[in-house]
Amino acid sequence: MVNNIRSALKRNLLTVVLLVAALGLAYGLRQPLRLFPAMVDWKTIFTLSGLLLITTGIKESGLFYLLAYRIARKIDNERLLALFLIFLAAILSMFLTNDIALFIVVPLTLTLQQIVENDYSKIIIFEAIAVNAGSSLTPIGNPQNIYLWHQWGVSFHSFVREMIPVFSVMSIWLLAMTFLCFPSRKIEVANNHNNVVDQGLFIISAILLVVFVSSIELCLGTYFLPIILLVILITRKSIFLKCDWGLILLFVVIFVDLDLICRLKAVNYLLAMLDFSNIRTLFLSGALFSQVISNVPSAILLTKHSTNFKIIAYGVNIGGNGLLIGSFANLIALRFSDKKTTYFLFHIYSLPYFIITLTFFWCLLT
Repeated sequence: MVNNIRSALKRNLLTVVLLVAALGLAYGLRQPLRLFPAMVDWKTIFTLSGLLLITTGIKESGLFYLLAYRIARKIDNERLLALFLIFLAAILSMFLTNDIALFIVVPLTLTLQQIVENDYSKIIIFEAIAVNAGSSLTPIGNPQNIYLWHQWGVSFHSFVREMIPVFSVMSIWLLAMTFLCFPSRKIEVANNHNNVVDQGLFIISAILLVVFVSSIELCLGTYFLPIILLVILITRKSIFLKCDWGLILLFVVIFVDLDLICRLKAVNYLLAMLDFSNIRTLFLSGALFSQVISNVPSAILLTKHSTNFKIIAYGVNIGGNGLLIGSFANLIALRFSDKKTTYFLFHIYSLPYFIITLTFFWCLLT
């Protein structure tokens, strides 16, 4: 019992730290604890919960193992494998949003890791960077783009056209870093595998995934979540116990922390000092604010001070990389990894990528 509690605390250390920070901020701001639930974006929490349940079902069905084995047999070069997985994540994120892309690609990568017995933590880190880059292109690629698209009032095609510059910069540097950081060496794969696929569980999970993703695109995900819960309870209730509910708790605490940070007088004082009519200031603010309060809250915050939605979109999309908090997608990707060193390793690659893309694009602004 004691060991289980210790293990749970160790796995959820970041959640504990952020919860303590939330309590400290609430005390300093004189905010009663009863207000905490109102600070949470429950729509996002419900969406993540549904995706977590469905992708756990797909993972438990054994399909990821079969898929990963076939990929490893076809692509026996580590650099090519990294390129395939990283740009698969980027492409999926353009149409399924960055978090959904990670729920599909990261479990597949972890299964590949088991098959070839290599540590693929670095590939997972690059997948997080990739979905931030890929999702920047379309208005449905990530939450901040969805919000800004609605505020902007332009067509899907116009949004994509305006975002091509930032997407191109992020993609080119992602490609360059992938070639630089992954060696072109042969991967050894075992010749035998006898993993059994639970076809019934896979079919149920696949149908639920299509239905749920479609409902999210139609802004009806909250209404379909009870159906998903009911189907899983009736067919495979064991899936509930195998889900990483600590991830959901982490996001609940993050929302509380972000809300409290935005209430700080220092934050409001800083906003009053900045000249948001200057596009470079606006761009830099979007990117740097994302490093403190994440890119979605940064986008919402900046639209209260400027209607230049294109420049805000440029800043907060580049700001998704850098520090871990820059994008919720980063937290989702790294949560899948059991290695605590992955959090440190993430910044070794993400921070230089952020600085390079930020500097390069800042120089392009006129």
